[in-house]
Amino acid sequence: MITNEGEKTVCKIRGITLNYRALNLVKFEVIKAVILGQGESVVDVHTEHKIKRKRRVGGVVDLEKEPENKRYRIFFFKRRRKPGHSSVPLGYLYRGVTEV
Repeated sequence: MITNEGEKTVCKIRGITLNYRALNLVKFEVIKAVILGQGESVVDVHTEHKIKRKRRVGGVVDLEKEPENKRYRIFFFKRRRKPGHSSVPLGYLYRGVTEV
């Protein structure tokens, strides 16, 4: 993304709350190494005070702080990885044969 002040990068990772500590663990270079298989295949992110909603009897919602551990890894739910770091959708027709 380019703004009037110059270049600005935005990092969004599904399922992980990106605070200062998490951003130091999960950054572009680390994710690139995980994808290319050059480093660790899993990055563990620990949040000491994650704010969560807890519903009590009667529909009352309380806010509580709990520790939380998240594990970032490469996961292709509806795709299949191919050599050369590319991927195709599941069921992709290649030369008339359905690959699963």
